Amino acid sequence: MFNLKKTYFLTFIFTLTLFSCDRVKNDTHKVVAKAKETIADKKSELSDKLINHYDPYHPDTKFNKKRFSEFFMFDPTPDVKNIYCYADEMGIDHDYQFSFNCDTMTIDRIVSNLHLTNNDVIDNNNGNGFWHIFPWWDSAKVQTLKPFSKKGEHDTYWYLWYDRPQQKAYYFSFDM
Repeated sequence: MFNLKKTYFLTFIFTLTLFSCDRVKNDTHKVVAKAKETIADKKSELSDKLINHYDPYHPDTKFNKKRFSEFFMFDPTPDVKNIYCYADEMGIDHDYQFSFNCDTMTIDRIVSNLHLTNNDVIDNNNGNGFWHIFPWWDSAKVQTLKPFSKKGEHDTYWYLWYDRPQQKAYYFSFDM
């Protein structure tokens, strides 16, 4: 009887040890994965400080939201969705392209912050030769919309188009 109790007791201790070690092992893997993720985020943030990141292939990334804030001088409000952006900063000229969904209040705020004026006519001199082709940039639609625009010093141009029925904004700025 004593040996049977001893056997059960040792079996219980052995089983408990196995499960405890397995739990510690799983917890260790979780901690290591979290640490790797944190390091990757820190590296990503650091590299973004050196070279701005734009993601033309995925909407609403943290970097696209950050670029939205930088360009339009306010954080994206809840109505702002599907933010795509692209930059060509190579060479002496630059161009920036955004597309996103929003309501008219957001468009009015962007127009005010950037000091854009409303054009009563469709502007064919809108930098369309510099546009980059993306699924989120509807060139044919943009060319039918009246832009808000501004020309700055040193041949810098800003354009903002808004498709009211689709609640879709297109923004393009470039310098020469």
